[in-house]
Amino acid sequence: MSKHHIEVNHLDEKKKKSLGNRLIVAGILALVGIPAIVLGGWFYFGFITIMLIGAVYEIVHTSRKKYPWYVWVFTYLIAIAFGYWVFFKDNLSSYYVARDAGTLDTWHISLELHFDSLYLSVFAIAIAIGGYFLFSIFNENFTSGDVGYFVTMTLLVGLGFQALLFVRYYPFAYGSSNTPGIIYSRPWDASVDKSTPVFQYWHSAILILFVFLTTMLNDVWAYFVGMLFGKHHMNPRISPNKTWEGFFGGWILGGISGFAFAMIVDACGFPILPTFKIFGPDTQWWWPFIMSMAIPLIGDVGDLSFSFVKRSFGIKDFSKFMGAHGGILDRADSLIFTCVFSSIFAVCVTVGWNFFL
Repeated sequence: MSKHHIEVNHLDEKKKKSLGNRLIVAGILALVGIPAIVLGGWFYFGFITIMLIGAVYEIVHTSRKKYPWYVWVFTYLIAIAFGYWVFFKDNLSSYYVARDAGTLDTWHISLELHFDSLYLSVFAIAIAIGGYFLFSIFNENFTSGDVGYFVTMTLLVGLGFQALLFVRYYPFAYGSSNTPGIIYSRPWDASVDKSTPVFQYWHSAILILFVFLTTMLNDVWAYFVGMLFGKHHMNPRISPNKTWEGFFGGWILGGISGFAFAMIVDACGFPILPTFKIFGPDTQWWWPFIMSMAIPLIGDVGDLSFSFVKRSFGIKDFSKFMGAHGGILDRADSLIFTCVFSSIFAVCVTVGWNFFL
């Protein structure tokens, strides 16, 4: 009878060096990103805005074509409009309301109160499509493929970065009162004044930490399982290094790790959201469990989708901004998809799956 055993792949010097570089860059990103996430407010807003600026640069630069200056300017404006439309619209609206009511002395720009769902401007979409088609009409080097690429990528990245803001600010907008500066905090009662620009309660970051952690642990587990045990490639045409062993390892271990995090913080009295409680008489443990197991799958779709874009242009990374990790979009590809999914899922659970709210 034949004996079955698990064979561990050999790690050559190239793989060891790549792993070391990845760990160093990951450590630097953690030192910058984690404080911004925990502090929230303008710290996180600024961090995401800088990342968006870099991501848009990679969108334009990816094709390796020399576009005129107006393509660069237009792309930045459209991506920012897709990402920050709700922020600009609601703050401007509240300003006019306060002005007409004579209460401008108490008015302030708010980040957190307006993120109760994802929003896209129909006008911005129409301007994006029309603008890029105009470029193709008057610039022979701007092809129909460029039109489709820029419309798709600006829409996807803009919405994705809006979702990155959403998962950080939604715990404040969740069930908030109509009084500016009064937001639900643990346990989401309306007695906490949150008008200060710095969020003083770290537990508002639980949702985003859960999404980020589950997404990244899926990548980490898939990387190590695939590197050590990977034999069967998933789709060499799009991602030559991804294996089925890594996929299932990342999905199962990443999902379990995410749900374990949700259980730990819930046991400490900090549920991801009020409707996502795991322990207690009013438990709805199935929502965080479903979310934990779905996020790795959605993240893989995002990773493969952006890999498809890179292969279409014959490149390995969007840029070398993060060394062995590639560019901003190489790191944010999974997060863009998982944050959009988590935002929609959280809103649907909150409103009882009423899609008309």
